[in-house]
Amino acid sequence: MIKKKQSYSAPALEKGLDILELLSDSTTGLSQAEMAKKLNRTVNEIFRMLNILVSRNYIELDQESERYKLTYKLLQISSRHQPIKNLMQKSIPIMREVAQLSGQSLHLSIYYAGKLLIIGQVDSPSKTNYSVPAGSTFDLLATSSGRVILAFQNADERERRLQRRKLFLQYEGKKLSNSKEIHSLEKKFTTKTVHEIIQNNCEVVKSLQIDGVTNICSPVFDHTNQAIAAITIPYLHKISRSKNELNIKDATKLLKSKAIILSKSLGYIAE
Repeated sequence: MIKKKQSYSAPALEKGLDILELLSDSTTGLSQAEMAKKLNRTVNEIFRMLNILVSRNYIELDQESERYKLTYKLLQISSRHQPIKNLMQKSIPIMREVAQLSGQSLHLSIYYAGKLLIIGQVDSPSKTNYSVPAGSTFDLLATSSGRVILAFQNADERERRLQRRKLFLQYEGKKLSNSKEIHSLEKKFTTKTVHEIIQNNCEVVKSLQIDGVTNICSPVFDHTNQAIAAITIPYLHKISRSKNELNIKDATKLLKSKAIILSKSLGYIAE
């Protein structure tokens, strides 16, 4: 008889993580009352946790505005985290090569706390560029990178991340029940969509954010054989393309081949 894994609860830890994730989506900071409202908790419930996070230098309090903000401590910790450091070190040279060969820019993304996080950007050698700054975050389903990373997870993990996505959207102040755009994105991300991404080992689709851009996105795998990241070419449709710039078909072929090389360097074994 196989015993079911016991699910443990750590309310204080969850409370602290909720505060950090909430503040990570705020550029101007939040007051204690605002955080309590967004987290559906009382002011007293989060008071002690805020003091501890301030004392450990994870967040700071602006005495004049009485608003809390993240410090750079989490960034410093993440930069020392070996898997991310390893991913960046191995990705950037390959991305630079693809940029040179295709004449297009690229960005590298990972899943983080219910959203898509851009962690790397390489500009094209062309005078015309589409750049996505590192540190930018997006709705998972509004980007090719997010959909590709989700597609290459097992069903349970995919569902867990989609649930975390809803929390992220709530933190951003978006009302899930009243947003036609959000519901439309959810309806389009079907089992068929997942199957097509897996079958093609990429997604090539028009950008939902920018006219004249087609996203070419390939997964990056590690030793678990699940996607830990995604590399995307936001392909710009130029009126005149130089001889050394690739068309969409060739750029897609190039990106897919280089993404596999990168994945193998991270321990991926093709089935």
